[in-house]
Amino acid sequence: MSITNAFVSSRSGLAATAAWSEMTANNIANADRVGYVRRGLLLTSGPGGSGVQITGIRREVDGALDRMHRQEMSRTATQDAVADGLKVHAALLGKPGDPQSIPGRITALQSRLDELSNDPAQPSLQRAALDAAAGLAAGLQATSGTLSETAANTRAGIEVDVATLNRLLSDAAELNRRIALSEPGTRDNAMYEDTLATKLDEMSELVDLRVQRDPGGNMVIYTAGGTPLLEGRTVHTLTYSQVDGRLFAGDAEITPNAPGVRGFDEGRLAGRFALLNDVLPRMQTQLDETARMLVQSFTAADTTVAPGQPGLFTDAGAGFDPLAAQGLAARISINEAVRGPAGDTLWRMRDGMGAAVPGPESANARIEGMIAAFGVSSTLAPEAGLGAQARLTEFVPAMIADQQVTFTAAQDRGDALRAGAQALETARLGFQGVNVDDELQQLVAIEQSYAANAVMMRTLGEMMDTLLAAF
Repeated sequence: MSITNAFVSSRSGLAATAAWSEMTANNIANADRVGYVRRGLLLTSGPGGSGVQITGIRREVDGALDRMHRQEMSRTATQDAVADGLKVHAALLGKPGDPQSIPGRITALQSRLDELSNDPAQPSLQRAALDAAAGLAAGLQATSGTLSETAANTRAGIEVDVATLNRLLSDAAELNRRIALSEPGTRDNAMYEDTLATKLDEMSELVDLRVQRDPGGNMVIYTAGGTPLLEGRTVHTLTYSQVDGRLFAGDAEITPNAPGVRGFDEGRLAGRFALLNDVLPRMQTQLDETARMLVQSFTAADTTVAPGQPGLFTDAGAGFDPLAAQGLAARISINEAVRGPAGDTLWRMRDGMGAAVPGPESANARIEGMIAAFGVSSTLAPEAGLGAQARLTEFVPAMIADQQVTFTAAQDRGDALRAGAQALETARLGFQGVNVDDELQQLVAIEQSYAANAVMMRTLGEMMDTLLAAF
């Protein structure tokens, strides 16, 4: 090697060491910054043995870890959306044995009717039975109201999530533009890539994504089903219609779990759609079936009412209409025939809603009929998902268990998936995050490299001085 080549090699080594030192210091300074990916130098040999050349900056990323972590984030967010949406409703349902729960209110009504049957002339027992029936109706109304409120909140949440996703897609399109204008391997390029990766993490909580690069290096984002959301700088804006509950990306429908649609089935949006389109309608049907069984069975037990007229329980004052069964739990009420202005019609709890005058004080046949109504088997709506037939005393506990299990299962699955996502996040940070101890060890190596190149430069200088002195 000539002296000139040795000078060039040492000088390039000092330049590379300086850049290496600066890069290491930058890694340490950004160690705690969210989304920052550890940087490294891209080095290559110079032409003709002219030392080392810096060709750019390398982001230390693992595409497979990124992809798996984002998928776990989407799956976790799906379950969290269901569990969070049902939290208030599950609390209202109560625990087994809770007197304020619907099963507890049914048990209370049965007990009050048993007491009244033993002493049918006692006004205080008539009042207690009426209050228990009113409490049961109020419990169904409140529970149904909570489901309606949950549905409204879920629709509002979908609107917010769609707006958030559109904003993130617009941000990603702008980052695609900046990345295309920046030189690959530069600091600006790496910074834009960091920011874009953070946006993808945020989007993955909303939608299960598939990401790739087009030939021009632009990020292309698809739903898991293959519908494009972002192509380079073109955003396919998402729109949601509360009227028909459909979700679109541009002109393509991407409604989660819709048949024949290239959408997605994971992410917070998918969880909200599952809650709105599947879980809440099933729960509402179960509540409506409970109300229907009460209205029909208590009407059938009351031989004093005319055809089409209700018994103790009514549909907003009217009898049961099969064509208006939807939402019955929100409308169930007590027959006003038993609610005299001064309590002077309480005797109808004993004698029937259609009785014109009080009957014998010892008569309890109609009370026994109401007690028997709890054991009448009824054909169930298939949408309730709890079998073909059941008695009221069997159906209600099964309904409460089914709805509580839906809530707790979503919680448990979310917790399990979150543990997996956290494990992947730890692995991802271990690979592409900044370990300050490792970076400090790099500084030791940098110092040694700098010293070696400095010694070479000094030695070459002394050789040149000796040669010049010889002439």
